[in-house]
Amino acid sequence: MQHSMFRLEMLKEGRSIRLPILLIFYDSILAFVTILFIFFNNESMQVGYYSGQSSFVTQFLIITSIQILAVFVFVPFLITYLEEADRSVAEQFLMIPGAARNLVIAKIHLILAMNILIFLSSLPIISLSCIYSGISLMKIIRLMGVIVLFAFWSGSIALFFYSLNRRSLFTFAGTIFAYIMFSIGLILLLEILRSSSISMSPTGEVSVEVRNLCLILNLFNPLSVYIGYFENIYGNLPMITSYFGNFGIDVTNTMFSYLYFKISTVVSILTAILFLYGAIRFFSNERKG
Repeated sequence: MQHSMFRLEMLKEGRSIRLPILLIFYDSILAFVTILFIFFNNESMQVGYYSGQSSFVTQFLIITSIQILAVFVFVPFLITYLEEADRSVAEQFLMIPGAARNLVIAKIHLILAMNILIFLSSLPIISLSCIYSGISLMKIIRLMGVIVLFAFWSGSIALFFYSLNRRSLFTFAGTIFAYIMFSIGLILLLEILRSSSISMSPTGEVSVEVRNLCLILNLFNPLSVYIGYFENIYGNLPMITSYFGNFGIDVTNTMFSYLYFKISTVVSILTAILFLYGAIRFFSNERKG
């Protein structure tokens, strides 16, 4: 049933004109950014300015950042679109024992497939940017992995809120609220903990307990995964070092940096699985009720 639902949803989306329009609009933005960077680099070289690969690396990071940001923007809208397809079939499926789990799995498969399709549509553009920047083509595979991870993470959160209330506005607002709390909200919480620790410390430093707590809590911030991807391409930047340095955390150590950002990826996956489990439970309770 899971695979038949998945094929049904993809077939319905394939007949919709919204997907081609979305892909055209999305790829046009990436192409515009790429052409703009190439144009300005050529202009700089013509007037005698040296243009190294660093500017093309910046271009690559901007394009990849747009692609990652697009995942967080598209997923809530994709969930609200799935609500339309659910109205005619969901109630019948939920009457079948074990259907809740298959329903959630089918939807997360669709979310992942849609985001992979959007990424593949931009592959010629991102490949051109990768070649100009001199970055290894393996970074494209890494980018796809990051996009799949964020699609899984954000899709699981969106499905959780969708299972609580089928209204599209509630799902969209709840997903955006979760985004804010896991990113900006978590950063503010860490800043409060840091400031409180410094104010109560006679030496004016962050205590070991608070530093370790901040280290653990920061793993739940999806921005940590993005920073790990950013660092893998560009290396350690003062901005990243300064942010972690505020909590007394040294990320200049290669081994620590490698392990920390890998652990943050694992934490994001486990968090997504937890939200998926919650979505299945609420769908199951709806069937029982």
